[in-house]
Amino acid sequence: MFAVGDYVIYGYEGVCHVDGIGCPNVSGLDRSKQYYTLTPHYHGGTIYAPVDGRVLIRPLISRDELDALLPQLPKLPLLDDVPENSRMAGDYYRTILAGHDCTMLLRLCKTLHARQAERAVSRKSVSSTELRNWKTAEEMIQGEFAFVLGIAPSEVGSYLQQKSS
Repeated sequence: MFAVGDYVIYGYEGVCHVDGIGCPNVSGLDRSKQYYTLTPHYHGGTIYAPVDGRVLIRPLISRDELDALLPQLPKLPLLDDVPENSRMAGDYYRTILAGHDCTMLLRLCKTLHARQAERAVSRKSVSSTELRNWKTAEEMIQGEFAFVLGIAPSEVGSYLQQKSS
């Protein structure tokens, strides 16, 4: 369980601050459950997330874990088990996004970047499903890494290129 004051990754929302734990006085919430009251770091609003909910809530990657991951970036393998069927591929990508594993998100981005480069030769592009999931994965990585590094999300790409070269 997380504590008030912690920063966590919550679903597709990304970095959130844990403002409270308990049963808030909000209509529509199950009074028999405990909720995290979360404030998204990069967006406004308040989220009431069940402590035992289905949406993944995990701690942020630590600076040490991030520093250990960066030298591995050039060696990260492409995803080699993406289904050919676009519908199944979309489900596959959503599973990776929902898992919030930084290494898998980076592999997804690297795979789709390689596909885009390969298809650009014949003046084609990745599918809209691939593009949407690629953008989501990048936003998730940029938000978390930016928070941990103390930089703007827009600076993460150049930071990663610099550190992985």
